[in-house]
Amino acid sequence: MAIRIGYLGPAGTFTEEAMCLYTSGNEHYEKLEFSSIPEMIYSIGTKIDEAVVPFENSIEGSVNVTLDLLIHESMAMIKKELVLPVNQNLLAKKPFSLEEIEIVYSHPQALYQCRRFLHERLPKALWRETESTAEAARIVAKSEKPWAAVGHRRLGELYGLLIVAENIQDYKNNVTRFIILSHEDSLPTGFDRTSVVFATENKPGSLYRVLGFFARENLNLTKIESRPSRKALGEYVFLLEVEGHRDDEVLKKVLMEVQNNTTYFKILGSYPRWQEGYPPAGGDRKDPNL
Repeated sequence: MAIRIGYLGPAGTFTEEAMCLYTSGNEHYEKLEFSSIPEMIYSIGTKIDEAVVPFENSIEGSVNVTLDLLIHESMAMIKKELVLPVNQNLLAKKPFSLEEIEIVYSHPQALYQCRRFLHERLPKALWRETESTAEAARIVAKSEKPWAAVGHRRLGELYGLLIVAENIQDYKNNVTRFIILSHEDSLPTGFDRTSVVFATENKPGSLYRVLGFFARENLNLTKIESRPSRKALGEYVFLLEVEGHRDDEVLKKVLMEVQNNTTYFKILGSYPRWQEGYPPAGGDRKDPNL
């Protein structure tokens, strides 16, 4: 039976590239295009079995729409992560000079990854946000006006656009972390990461006490950030990522302590850590099973 997997379209997005990498060599995937991240996440378990979504960028940080849906609305779990280099390009229908371009279209993350270039080289151009970089390319391709899109160089081939400026992201080590969402996470591999979200009482030392559970067992935290709780101004939910699988004996005990000492607790999933395509940090070894 085919596995239905969703990706953010149209063709030419970085999410599609991540999806192709994930499904490479597996003929059992049926690939379905979605026009927005929320639509895709809402469809897990009904229209699709899995979804590839952007989760974090090395320049702009977390993709908030993805994170907030996982925290507050979706029951989907993370089963895998992938990290891809992201090189942004400025594309136009004709060989316009940078001074001629009036509007630049792209996904918000892509625009913000290139903000310095756009401010310095196209100071008079307006920014217009789209659901995807591919949607931006499609808009530009349909117009004869001096408009441009920011996105993958493959968009030029797909939509008949010219690259008027290459690698315009503000930092050259620009990478995006994608996650695979499904109705369940992955079995232990011995080289895993676990993502959880929780909220604490609004009292002195509450967060400190929770983090102390991980420090006591020498568990390495790789990420922590806060997001609005959506209940009241000044109340937050915390995303925490830790090395290890939720079924590991030590981590399982700590997560139980966290659950017993928080007002909200949710495991987003345990999954193999990605170790291809960028240098390992903190002495991580590369797992031959990935």
